[in-house]
Amino acid sequence: MEKNKMGENAASDIDITFYAAECMEFVRYGEYREGLGTLEEALKYYDEIPADRLNAVKGIGIHVHDPKENGFIQEYPLLMGKTVDLDMLRDSHGISRYPQILEIAKTLAKQREDITVEDSHGILKETEITIGASELAKRVNDLQRKIDPDFYSQFYPDADKQEKKVMMKLLTEDGRNEYLSWLKAGHMVLQNEVRAEAEDISRLLEHAQIQWPEIMPPFVFICWSETYELEDGDVIPLEEADPIFERLDRTRVKENKENNTGGYDKTKFVIYYQMNGEPSTYEGRQDFGDGEGSLIEHIEGFAKFYLETEEGRQFLKDMGEEKGRAIQEDCEYIRDEFLPYLKYYCNLYAIEKALLEEREVEKEIPVVTDHQEARRKYQRDMLAFIQESRRVLNQGGTLPVMPDIRDYEETKEKRAYREHVMKEIEEEAKGYGMTVEEYAKNGYEPKMKER
Repeated sequence: MEKNKMGENAASDIDITFYAAECMEFVRYGEYREGLGTLEEALKYYDEIPADRLNAVKGIGIHVHDPKENGFIQEYPLLMGKTVDLDMLRDSHGISRYPQILEIAKTLAKQREDITVEDSHGILKETEITIGASELAKRVNDLQRKIDPDFYSQFYPDADKQEKKVMMKLLTEDGRNEYLSWLKAGHMVLQNEVRAEAEDISRLLEHAQIQWPEIMPPFVFICWSETYELEDGDVIPLEEADPIFERLDRTRVKENKENNTGGYDKTKFVIYYQMNGEPSTYEGRQDFGDGEGSLIEHIEGFAKFYLETEEGRQFLKDMGEEKGRAIQEDCEYIRDEFLPYLKYYCNLYAIEKALLEEREVEKEIPVVTDHQEARRKYQRDMLAFIQESRRVLNQGGTLPVMPDIRDYEETKEKRAYREHVMKEIEEEAKGYGMTVEEYAKNGYEPKMKER
């Protein structure tokens, strides 16, 4: 079961419907149909409206039902007469805010040869551009350093770490828009030598498809938080976020107990991850102070509530059959696939961290014994196993078998002794007129003579 969006706030996804109107200037003047579920349905009603009726311009529009807008429906004209005006959609921020609109416009332009597309910025052409997240992150990071080297060195002393953070942010819609706004705000004051690079990066941020790295660990995007220790819009690798959430929850529980209070710090988050080659998200909110523990424990508790408690099962019934069943399926997916995926990733990180720390200590130690060499081979094989495991977790397939340290523990002395024993067995078998295989099958005893 593949999921692109799921979690505690899965029901908050946007919903898009269409309307067909006889007059696009005053859409409810004349024939008007709304609540149409598909583009095909909207085109059917559009084609049925005579083009010369009222001397008005007929067309098709889009209604975006976004829960974040508190019931306010966003309205965007899609087709005006025979024209799809992408310039207007771009300037009204419809495309940047809701990328689904661009996909609908692309579909419409391909389906109807009689339609003209106003696209002075080349948006449809630009959407064919792809760039790897790591490549784009390097360009953004280098540009940050060029624009203000002193600021960069002071606030981002670890350039590699900052580049990884940039890459994570670029894979989120909010982060992408943040960098785009930053570039546009500073466009006029940029020096000539970096202006061209800034314009090119802006173009990529606005239009290009950003490809996920094949091996990309899951990370957490902080939408907002009531605790000062987490910044709105920050990105944190999962293996770091999990213990941070646990510490913040434990600290607030302790404060509530000591002060005899019952407060909590609400924190909304999104986990970005890949499974079966598809980028996916999980949305949720943890209240630090409720005693739910780490981030993974919080997610596990959410699923268990609906699947294992009477109160949760009753909530599902009260939601109605369709919605209740959808949430139940989400929780089953969380329990059976998503949580094992998260836990496996965190375990891989813990093993990798221990191995790398061990290698740092051993860097200055020359290899002088077979045991040391065997240990280092085990380290290399384990690190390769971790990388392959991450690839499989993200792209699908069968997980590799973890190397067994016992296979690396044979010392030179043990090998010599084993070879000595084998030579003795061969000589004994030969003396009894038997092969080694026959001797072993007979329990390392000579054959009994037949009477």
